Amino acid sequence: MISLMRIDDRLIHGQVAVVWSRYLGVNRIVVANDEVINNQMQMMALKMSVPDGIRPFFVSVNKSIDLLNNPKSKSLKILVIVDKPLDALKIAKNVTDIPLINLGNYGRVNGEKMKEKKQLSKNVFINKNDELILHQLLDVGIKVNVQPIPTDADINLKEIL
Repeated sequence: MISLMRIDDRLIHGQVAVVWSRYLGVNRIVVANDEVINNQMQMMALKMSVPDGIRPFFVSVNKSIDLLNNPKSKSLKILVIVDKPLDALKIAKNVTDIPLINLGNYGRVNGEKMKEKKQLSKNVFINKNDELILHQLLDVGIKVNVQPIPTDADINLKEIL
């Protein structure tokens, strides 16, 4: 069972590995990313961030859809992590039972011009294309919030987009 899908361009780091995974009580982290699966060094570094007792999986976005739709995943507690809204949209359109999509950290590490981006929160910056995709993500009907860590305010994306 999916506990949460998070959009975070840093993928696994302290907020995800320690704070969110403990808060949600997950036993699996699925990183759905087409680039990371081809970068053994990055995958090894990300695995080192995962706390004991949680098993990480690094898969392509398409493979994550198969994995998350597998009936065996219903008995697990899964945190799904993607690094861009487009990947979240693809998964949200093809996987049922996603209770919440969390937009955590996005838009500061891709080297794009920050002046051209709209700031949604202190950790979320989007360009025009991201904005279009986020509107499509909201149209799927799953709640999308902006909340870096569980103790921060739960801000509905609809209210700030």
